[in-house]
Amino acid sequence: MRIAFLFIAYCCSYVYGGCNFRADKHTQRFQDQMKTWKIFEKQLTVSSGALTYSVGICKSPINATDSSAIIQQGTNISNILGRMDRVNLVGTDNWILLTYENGDPYINICDNSSRTASIMFSCGPNMNNISILQEHTDSDTHCNCMFQLQVPEMCPIVKKVEDKLSGGAIFLIIFFSVATAYLVIGGTYLHVKRGARGLDRIPNLEMWRKLGQLSADGCDFCCRCERATPRAGYLLEESGLDYRGDDDILSP
Repeated sequence: MRIAFLFIAYCCSYVYGGCNFRADKHTQRFQDQMKTWKIFEKQLTVSSGALTYSVGICKSPINATDSSAIIQQGTNISNILGRMDRVNLVGTDNWILLTYENGDPYINICDNSSRTASIMFSCGPNMNNISILQEHTDSDTHCNCMFQLQVPEMCPIVKKVEDKLSGGAIFLIIFFSVATAYLVIGGTYLHVKRGARGLDRIPNLEMWRKLGQLSADGCDFCCRCERATPRAGYLLEESGLDYRGDDDILSP
């Protein structure tokens, strides 16, 4: 029974794959973020000269029989560059670096260490085009192979600024629209029906004139600092207040 259970678990792991992320609260948000990408658990292929790389994003490439994540193939060459059971993850808001460890060991180079491969995820639209930043070849002796992949989900969300009119702008538009319609329609009516010319074509001209005068008088009354007031002993004349000085009272 136990053997059957382990076999089923192995098959599920083979079919669905999955990175064995380290329990780290600092990278948990990057792990959760990666699982929402469209490219997550997909496979990509890229070639460099005679070498071909099958790269799985937390998924074993096709024909892999173990937890292999990236396979390097060429003429009489087949190396596993990293496995999903040893994954390291670091990142910021602008990039995420996924590193597969525990690949096939180097022989007589790189201190016979295990191969590792990293994928740099950054903002961009070309999520199906993976590029090679560095690799281990006869001319390039880096012990770590690095790829770069653009992911649209890494791009910051740009909020569209809606050009909304303010309340004051709406009020002014309505006011000037109504005023224009009032003058045009009223002026046309007075011109056609009553033969008005010039300023007489302004609708309700007399009312506006009186309104202007009343406004001026109100402003004059409110804003004038020194206002003459009648004093005791003086009579009001039709022309207004008596502004004579005290000397005039004493004169014969």
